[in-house]
Amino acid sequence: MHPLKIRSTAALILALCATSASAADIQIKMLDTSPTEGLLAFEPSFVKAEVNDTLVFIPTNPGHNSRSVLTPEGVQPWKSQFNKEFRVKLEKEGIYLYFCEAHKNMGMFGAVQVGKAVNLEEARKKAADESALMVMNKDRLAKALGKVQ
Repeated sequence: MHPLKIRSTAALILALCATSASAADIQIKMLDTSPTEGLLAFEPSFVKAEVNDTLVFIPTNPGHNSRSVLTPEGVQPWKSQFNKEFRVKLEKEGIYLYFCEAHKNMGMFGAVQVGKAVNLEEARKKAADESALMVMNKDRLAKALGKVQ
């Protein structure tokens, strides 16, 4: 094999390994009560992530799931089964908002910032609309979006 081909192949392999090695799994617990987030919460309720990271929703308490309510343009929405671990690969920059279907009106919401917050204004509007329908934890999404940088 030609030395240039060997170097090119080796460089490609190293680049692919480096890309996959830098992606992280970010665990988010689905809880009835969180010591840091309060009643009916995703813990943490806000995550700063990078493109290609994966959210891992952990059903710590039964009776919860995760469903997206806002994703960046071009991203497929998700809906997990209840009481099942669920993984979401974050493939585009922006703000992602999600909730538990059983506890939506109780404010069981979370937010993720992936890279640049390219859809922050849309996320703020959606958060305000959703918060107006909540009977508790009405400030949860506003607090989460307040952490966006």
